[in-house]
Amino acid sequence: MSMLGSRIRKMRQANKMTQQQLADRLGLAKSTISQYENDINEPDADTLRRLSETLGCTADYLLGRTDDPHGFSASSSDEHVSSTERKLLETVRDLPPDKQQQVAEFADFLKHKERGEESATMVSDDSDDLDDVEYEITEIAAHMESGYGDDDPEFLQHLDKVIRRVLRRYDESVRNRQGNDDNNR
Repeated sequence: MSMLGSRIRKMRQANKMTQQQLADRLGLAKSTISQYENDINEPDADTLRRLSETLGCTADYLLGRTDDPHGFSASSSDEHVSSTERKLLETVRDLPPDKQQQVAEFADFLKHKERGEESATMVSDDSDDLDDVEYEITEIAAHMESGYGDDDPEFLQHLDKVIRRVLRRYDESVRNRQGNDDNNR
């Protein structure tokens, strides 16, 4: 069996499709898919493109030009994509568009938070209490950004406790700073 036939079969099975389902999606006969998988016939360029789109892989993967079904490569114009980045991208691709948007917004939040933490760390000499407060705020923001559990009474109770804890720690850190400022005068 050639690379093309075995990879079409592998990707069809990975997508949990029968030959008939794949044929229906492409507007082909089931026997045509069988011929492709058994190397009796090869798809033309347009059918190969439609096959790769339907199977969620690149034509280069089906043809054996790369071992990466999603076509990640480290060319001179692209940055190297780590296995973690690949896994993240594959996971996000499997989500519905509204969830993809939530992931993008949460990633943006984390990116901005990270930038803020770096500058706060360089400028400030605050106590661990402030780090705890930032952690709690991050936890709240993460839950709010993801919308996870927002209709769950237990989550709402947890959120209320976290907010109260954040406010208490914030008030304590302000009092500590004021005390330190008074002592330094």
